[in-house]
Amino acid sequence: MKEGYYSLVLHAHLPYVRHKEEGRLEERWLFEAITESYIPLLWELNNDIPLKDVLTISFSPPVLEMLADRTIQERYLDYIIKTEELLNKEMKLAETKEEEDLVTFYINRYQKIKNTFVDYNKNILLGFRELFEKRVITCITSAATHAFLPYLKTKSAIRSQVVEAIRCFEQHFGVKPRGFWLPECAIAPGVDRILVEEGIAYTFVDEHAVLNAEPSPSKGSGAPVYSPHGLILFPRHTTLSSKVWSSTLGYPGDVDYREFYRDIAYERDWDYIKPYVHEDGIRIDTGIKHKRITGVGEEKAIYVREWAEGKIHAHADHFIHSIENEINDSGEQCYPPYLMVTPFDAELFGHWWFEGPEWIGQVIKKGQERIQFVTPETYIDRHYKDFDTAHISFSTWGREGYGDVWINEKNQYLYRHHHRMETDLATVVALFSNPTDVEKRYLKQMVREWMLAVSSDWAFIMDGQSAVQYAHERFATHLSRFDVTKEKLLNGFVQEEWIMKMEQSYPFLQEIDEKIFFSPHDAYIQTQDKVHVERKRCILMLSWEFPPMMVGGLSRHVFDLSRAMVNEGHEVHVVTSHVAGYPNYEMNQGVHVHRIKGLQPEADNFFDWVGSLNIEMTRYIKKLARKKQFDIIHAHDWLVGVTAGAIKRSLQLPLLATIHATEHGRNNGIHSELQYEINQKEWELSYEADRVIVCSDYMKEELLKIFSLPEEKLSVIPNGVDIDLLRPYTGSATIEKRNEFTLFSVGRMVKEKGYQTVIDAAAVLKERNEKIRFVIAGKGPMLHAYQQQVFERQLDSHVTFLGFVSDEERNEWFSRCDATIFPSYYEPFGIVALEGLAAGKATIVSDTGGLAGIIRHEENGLKMIPGDVQSLATQVLYLYNHPITREALATQGLRDVKSQFNWETIAKQTEEEIEKCLVGELELTI
Repeated sequence: MKEGYYSLVLHAHLPYVRHKEEGRLEERWLFEAITESYIPLLWELNNDIPLKDVLTISFSPPVLEMLADRTIQERYLDYIIKTEELLNKEMKLAETKEEEDLVTFYINRYQKIKNTFVDYNKNILLGFRELFEKRVITCITSAATHAFLPYLKTKSAIRSQVVEAIRCFEQHFGVKPRGFWLPECAIAPGVDRILVEEGIAYTFVDEHAVLNAEPSPSKGSGAPVYSPHGLILFPRHTTLSSKVWSSTLGYPGDVDYREFYRDIAYERDWDYIKPYVHEDGIRIDTGIKHKRITGVGEEKAIYVREWAEGKIHAHADHFIHSIENEINDSGEQCYPPYLMVTPFDAELFGHWWFEGPEWIGQVIKKGQERIQFVTPETYIDRHYKDFDTAHISFSTWGREGYGDVWINEKNQYLYRHHHRMETDLATVVALFSNPTDVEKRYLKQMVREWMLAVSSDWAFIMDGQSAVQYAHERFATHLSRFDVTKEKLLNGFVQEEWIMKMEQSYPFLQEIDEKIFFSPHDAYIQTQDKVHVERKRCILMLSWEFPPMMVGGLSRHVFDLSRAMVNEGHEVHVVTSHVAGYPNYEMNQGVHVHRIKGLQPEADNFFDWVGSLNIEMTRYIKKLARKKQFDIIHAHDWLVGVTAGAIKRSLQLPLLATIHATEHGRNNGIHSELQYEINQKEWELSYEADRVIVCSDYMKEELLKIFSLPEEKLSVIPNGVDIDLLRPYTGSATIEKRNEFTLFSVGRMVKEKGYQTVIDAAAVLKERNEKIRFVIAGKGPMLHAYQQQVFERQLDSHVTFLGFVSDEERNEWFSRCDATIFPSYYEPFGIVALEGLAAGKATIVSDTGGLAGIIRHEENGLKMIPGDVQSLATQVLYLYNHPITREALATQGLRDVKSQFNWETIAKQTEEEIEKCLVGELELTI
């Protein structure tokens, strides 16, 4: 016997549009949803037929909070009364019987709406709760502000959205929900774990998420599956769903249904309609629409209610018949039996499709005898033992099935602010771990503002280009309020009166648990005694290069970091390679420097040189460890990886590794045996390490992809720059100042640094007779070829390759140039770009790698397309022609360096990684 179940799921959500001031246009979104969707749905569910388990409704916290808000309730009642007044005027305008009948229909309908609203004491949530308690429907919730969960940066942020949503639902419905609607049906690995940890049993995903799961589910999309962490995922039945939501084939497009886009607000004289639209003279929908869809043309016939009712019955019959056909095709499936789930936005029914709630009512009424309705919860209770387990990748029900609706060129700027706010929350909550009552309110308000800022609605609106100005305004408002609250808290300017006004402006979620952003690591640190909190460590730092050997940026990084760690009170021993003329051991600005000569210091083969260096390093450190007790090893890049692994095992020490670049990234893949061997050594070091630091999000993604490291093992800590080391020396004036607009760059003369693009752009600018000059410092294998090319193309007056320069010369060029440029094809971080910013110069970088994370285009610098000559020339000319903007970019860049990329901050972040390694080591021993 063939068997199948049908489950209808609705998701009620609107952005939080409750404003302190009256008359906001956006408040109408809620009023229209109440009038056209929520109350009519209550009517259909409160009929005389005994119902059970016929429908699941998700209510997002913004909807719950607004429906229960007394101010909103009073404003809505005024809205209904005003609409009734308009309908009475409409009756006087009616000239035909059809028009009189239609206005009479509206008058009776709005009277019933008002009566229903008043009967529930103006809180229609009471009606849904009553149906929930009678088990007619199942109610669940969604994320606190409908944030797009996979695009949040931290687990704490995801958990906060989940926990606060559950708390809000429990406040309004008396129990915790078992199910959870993922905003935009967006799932990604890891989200499931947090939901399960917070007591959620199931959610909904788009059909392709299950069909593409691994391993492939045995029932296809005909049954839910368990995620790896035990969350039950119900797939959407695309075929059935499309009969409703499809703009071309769906029922709502029928010619006899009411036309959404022909409101009387745009058809009546201004003096007539003025009292019923916006007080600022803006025509907005009144909700009264007299036309039916008719066809594609502009001319629309009058809406005939009886014809629409006939179509409601016909389409309900057709939908039930479609369910029966699906059962005939797939109903032999067992166990579990075949299940069809159709999740929809609740506002589709009534608001967009005026007759939608009645169609739902007829599907339920007619279907009771022909199909088996079931809620996901009942289905789980019956068949939870029968589901497969599968891994689900990132997916949504949005355009093309993935996330480009919520992050694209129209809205991508939101996310750097979202992520910064998350980081700020973690920092401030840790700083105020024992707040006063008023300070706690400031912390809660920061969480509230962050939540309202990360609503997926703003990105969705920007993508759809509907109410774009409002979306930008709301995001900017909450970002600004977040920052002001944070600054007042950090500066000690906490006032009860001020925070009360902030809370009253957007009275969303009275109860907030800010402690969710307090990490276990922060808790661990604070449980230690004072001596341990100071955590002065003895650090063994391994680096193949260290001043005066400076082949690349690694040497400078280790030098600056080691000094900064000493300034934080730690004892740092750097073990590095021998440099002729320098002592084997010295104390350099507080850092113990040990220089080791390998067994084959003159070896022609690079691997032989590296191998012999590691052997001697290992021997030396084992002897050194007899006199010095180290707490941790900090290894920099693969060249010291063999020593790092050997010492870790020999001395039983935790290993922290910083990967500065990868062979795969430098060469855009692995193409030779040498590159393969280096790639293997990089992998071995990252595998051996307890934790791995990278300098940019770009590098993090590179390591995740190339080495398949677990994400929780990786941390991003940027490079830094010491501004004092970039100041020109007093009395140094060796560079002649010329009239040309000068751009300075410094870097190794290798292909990936992109200096070929500079040469080609200089030729373009020469043709335009622009007085622009590029000065480039640095040595490397490409230097002679570049200099020869400049000579042959007669670009000597436009491009100068200086070769090696001293620090004094470099600093003077930074001081005297007009701007700096770093056109790399590949750059894991790009410390030279920081030096340009630290020198107080407007800086142009390639939009690649770590450079892209340092520069925010037209905010603290400019970006060019890597390798694109015209793009480079365009950005140079922009700086050349806009001196005021150039100065503003330079000022903001210097401000960013001082606040984000200083070595004191980086040392503290490195301390945290060291402590995580030590905590992990402690847990292993226990």
